Amino acid sequence: MALELDGSVRMRGDTGPGVSVRIDVDAGRMRLMTGNEIVGDWAIENIGIHAVNDGFAIRAEGEEFILRTRDDAALAEELHLAAATPRLARQVAARHPPEDRSGEYPEPLRVSSRVGAVGFAVAGALVILGGTLLELAPVDPVAGGEDQGSDFWIAFVIAGGFMVAAALVMSIGLRLAPIVSSLVLTLTVILFGIEVSGANPTTGQLAAYGFIAGGLVVGVAVLVSGSLRNPD
Repeated sequence: MALELDGSVRMRGDTGPGVSVRIDVDAGRMRLMTGNEIVGDWAIENIGIHAVNDGFAIRAEGEEFILRTRDDAALAEELHLAAATPRLARQVAARHPPEDRSGEYPEPLRVSSRVGAVGFAVAGALVILGGTLLELAPVDPVAGGEDQGSDFWIAFVIAGGFMVAAALVMSIGLRLAPIVSSLVLTLTVILFGIEVSGANPTTGQLAAYGFIAGGLVVGVAVLVSGSLRNPD
């Protein structure tokens, strides 16, 4: 992209105002002209140029001089120079106010979390598995035969099903799901406490209790963490 600027140039070390010039940057070359006279014409890759406090220091063809322009920030950006001085950094920043950069970094898409619903569904599945194992676990005839069976196995299966259903309802965003989930989980905990109090379980029943307890722990952890709140 071509760039034309007005400015001044002076030999490095001189204290005068310098010579007024027009700066043309185009096709990889920089030209300095005063009137119709060309002061300098160089390939940009063949010169050394860097920002200093009062403009740009340029080394070309064995000479050093200071170049100032009416828009140093524009020249720095055209030549891809680092804003190495506070003055130039402020000028570059002023060319790009915040409102001009608002579209450069779009806000990331917000993804609704379903981790809590999945966790509660897993908890419900564990309770269902534990209730099923309670029914399938062999009894111990020495310890009382059929008295060793659980009367609550179907209640655990139903409670686990309600937990899975509550998780499904939460995943579609209904507001009552966290309340229903809390009630179902509380009733299941109470039921489990009644079941294990005074029990003399067999090995199979111990495994069933383990699955139910694991499901309750997962369910409580999900509720305590707040993961079942409605996604935004």
